[in-house]
Amino acid sequence: MPPSPNRLVETDVVVIGGGSAGAHAALQAQADGLRVLMIVKGFLGRSGASIFAGNLQLTETRDPEATERFIQIRCRYGSSYLSDQDYLRRVSQFTERTFFPDMEKRGLYIRRHDDGQLVTSGDRKAGNVWAPNQGFSGTFIMELLRKDVLVRGIPLLQETMVTSLLTHEGRIAGVIAYDIVRGEWVVVRAKAVIVATGPSNYLSTRATGTREQCANGLAMAWRAGAELQDIEMQWFHASDIAAPRSWMRLHIYPNPMPNTDKTVRLYGSDREMFFHQGMYPKAKQPYYLQLRNLYHQVRRGNANWTGGYYGGYTHIEPEIMQRYSYQAQFFRQLDIDINEQLVELGVTWHMTFGGIRTNAATMETSVDGLYAAGGVGSHGVGSITFVGYDGTVAAQLAGDRARKMELLPLDGEQVAREAARVESKRVMRPQDGYLPQQVKTRIRAVMADRMGYVKTEASMQAALAELDEIRQTMVPRMGLSTITGHWNYDLVDALDVEDMLEICAITIKASMARKESRGYFFREDYPMIDNGNWLVHSVLSREGDDTRINHVSARQTYGPDEAVEDFLTADY
Repeated sequence: MPPSPNRLVETDVVVIGGGSAGAHAALQAQADGLRVLMIVKGFLGRSGASIFAGNLQLTETRDPEATERFIQIRCRYGSSYLSDQDYLRRVSQFTERTFFPDMEKRGLYIRRHDDGQLVTSGDRKAGNVWAPNQGFSGTFIMELLRKDVLVRGIPLLQETMVTSLLTHEGRIAGVIAYDIVRGEWVVVRAKAVIVATGPSNYLSTRATGTREQCANGLAMAWRAGAELQDIEMQWFHASDIAAPRSWMRLHIYPNPMPNTDKTVRLYGSDREMFFHQGMYPKAKQPYYLQLRNLYHQVRRGNANWTGGYYGGYTHIEPEIMQRYSYQAQFFRQLDIDINEQLVELGVTWHMTFGGIRTNAATMETSVDGLYAAGGVGSHGVGSITFVGYDGTVAAQLAGDRARKMELLPLDGEQVAREAARVESKRVMRPQDGYLPQQVKTRIRAVMADRMGYVKTEASMQAALAELDEIRQTMVPRMGLSTITGHWNYDLVDALDVEDMLEICAITIKASMARKESRGYFFREDYPMIDNGNWLVHSVLSREGDDTRINHVSARQTYGPDEAVEDFLTADY
């Protein structure tokens, strides 16, 4: 029999995740007079996606023309027309009128000129700003939010993994979580749950997600009956450091550098430049375009997806780099002058554009009482400023719900089943078996090899077959190096394996169903952007053990002019 819960907690709102979305949600809920509990798999403000945020979005929303220009640019170059355009208006207003003033009151220094004007790149009315240097904004923001949560005494469980959402008659009733440090079960009764586990997931050999991010938020929502949307739309970075592997999250930003319109340049193994932003004077999103040009270099044998090509800032004034770039300071400590030297780069998986299907006006999901804030939601990847808006809205709506209802009863059998599922993985590794980390490594290799930037029907079928082989041959022989209850990260890894296998398989199925290329999604066997037939959202729902995929129109006010365009020559 599984153990009884060691702790039973009752609260109004549970927030899962400790990034910008989660912190904003918890702070807003407490400010509204609600009981709130934060649960973080890693450490509040010090793991996950938010700490890697380098740029802050700026739109002067009091200028209607600037706002509409930003929305058009964001729709075309930021999401290939899949973003919710009304959401972009709301989040832009929040960013300018709420986020920046609030963060500056907390003590955040946003880089300014001597006359007080914000340092930007490109258009001053719609560009990026920094706190204080490019590549470092997220760290400072999360430290301020972390301190605010602690000073306000918001109840917080760190190094605690939510393993399942608890429901009652189709409505959220709470969560069950595993305290990794103490080896204890925590059952929480709650009136609303906000999932804020971030957009980055460590599902490939090279990825920007930290070790905590293994698609747990997507998996627990999926098991609770929530719909997913657009999870085939994986965002890749073409300009992350190739080696050593511990540096793969270091990003050589392709966006214009601060106080200039100049951008990074990419060079093949022959040291000939093959990409710079000036090649596409109208385009405002270099990420797509870097990858498409890199594809041609790889086909010519002048680069490969994990290295063999280079990037640098050798054409940018040294004073710009020294004054505004975190990378310049970092590399200087390693005796590398990025104004003089090129750095070898490799492609990494970055963020999932989609996620849990949400109402972008309320952050509600298809499960009553469950909200998705930030990048784990489906309304498009934004910046750290955007996800702060999501957390704030989710808390406001979750609070409205919590004030109107009583706690729902807990289903004891549901709690016991979940505890039994987790405890079934607490077994020693057989002599010829695998540690969970070895299985995770194999899953990531399959996704890197078969589901990278270039995909085909054949590669995706092979990926499904290989994941099934992992499920059939490796998982039954998987065990732990210790079955202790304290600090047992082997057990956490074993839970990650189950979530990763499920979400990776669903991602592949959604990718196979989309018969076109768009944004970061490139099918070599369907190399056209098909706006006539495939300007749609992929909506996934669970039917028993099967996955149902529906396609829902994404057409809005601003849309593409052409019905069909060549993916490799289009600028979006």
